[in-house]
Amino acid sequence: MKKTYRFFSTILCIMLLIVGATACSSDDDDISNSAGTSIVGKWRDGSKVMTLGTDGSYRSDLNDKYGQYRVGTYSYNPSNSLMTINVKAVEGQNGAYQQTLIVQTLTSSTLVLLYADGDVEGYYTRQ
Repeated sequence: MKKTYRFFSTILCIMLLIVGATACSSDDDDISNSAGTSIVGKWRDGSKVMTLGTDGSYRSDLNDKYGQYRVGTYSYNPSNSLMTINVKAVEGQNGAYQQTLIVQTLTSSTLVLLYADGDVEGYYTRQ
């Protein structure tokens, strides 16, 4: 009886480990839209250059006379077309903030971002 109990206990523990490991997988790693176009890359809108890394890193260079830039992280959810940017505080510039943008268009060469109120944040071309 003890051997049977130990055997079933072991099987139950193994099953829980398998289910637990499967439940930990993330669907947030998908950074492509339904057409398979990836948002990762370097995008330009006039003098502003935005770089979105595969690791979720974000950098925006304004390339103006002040040399301003923003760094942080981003996440993109293709199912609802929302991109959230978490900007870190940079000394001498703006403090930290979070911004959610709507990805209106994402093709292999074009990225159009909107603010929540529908105003255009930028028309970007892939570099």
